[in-house]
Amino acid sequence: MKQHRTVILPSLVTIFLCSLFLSIALVFLGVCFQLSKEEKKLYTIDAFLPEDIGMDSIKVIKDHLLRTKGVDTLVFISADSALAEFKTHFSPEMLELVEGNPIPPYFKITLDKNFHNPFDLQELKQKLAQRDYFIEVEAPVQWAEKLAAYRFKMIFWPIFISVLLLVTLSLIICNSVRLSLYSRQLLVENMKYAGGSYFFIEFPFVLEGFVQGFLGSGFAGILLISVIKSIETLFPITKIIFVSSTEILLGITVLITFLSSYFSLRTVDKFLMKKKDEQK
Repeated sequence: MKQHRTVILPSLVTIFLCSLFLSIALVFLGVCFQLSKEEKKLYTIDAFLPEDIGMDSIKVIKDHLLRTKGVDTLVFISADSALAEFKTHFSPEMLELVEGNPIPPYFKITLDKNFHNPFDLQELKQKLAQRDYFIEVEAPVQWAEKLAAYRFKMIFWPIFISVLLLVTLSLIICNSVRLSLYSRQLLVENMKYAGGSYFFIEFPFVLEGFVQGFLGSGFAGILLISVIKSIETLFPITKIIFVSSTEILLGITVLITFLSSYFSLRTVDKFLMKKKDEQK
């Protein structure tokens, strides 16, 4: 590898770059799948009640909501519970200028899975907003519309680019091994004529392919993990969408290392078989 570094180093850099782009595409695909899982959380409605409402009225409203078309489950959250939940997500300093508890009690309504689309979410929100016992009704309709509009593109393009990069990477590795083999063609022939077995001749090339694939994809994975960790440090909320990134990058490293080793074995084996046929 040291003697033929002029052939090996360019292929190593190329494998690194292709592995990096492949990793980015697959990590983005993992993010899209994670967003799809989180999308169901958007199909919830917060229906706020007056602060002085009684428990009897709450029970009646709950019965009405459970009979409403599209409602799957609902949870009543008291004003104290709502305040405690607010403090877990936001700084308590935001409430210093406000006297008492500014958050009223509310129902958190979850839509049935058959109604998980922006149109039904908006329709149910408007229907609830017309009822007199709710002072405010909120739902993330805009976010649901955006995710629904870009769902196909978010899944299709990362898959298409990943497949394209994987095919390109396979061709690059195959050609890299072929060039490396042709640059040492005389050495391989001398080893063969000296009585070297197929394993003895093939093993150094397979090991070389293994090292190239492992180092190229490994460095790409380490670089991308460092970037992801930095993003998670700056924006902790992104930990939710990058939850499977490490497993994806490890899988890419294993895959590319295997492909590099396999193509090395296959190329050398085909070369030896060709020389054997020529001798006949």
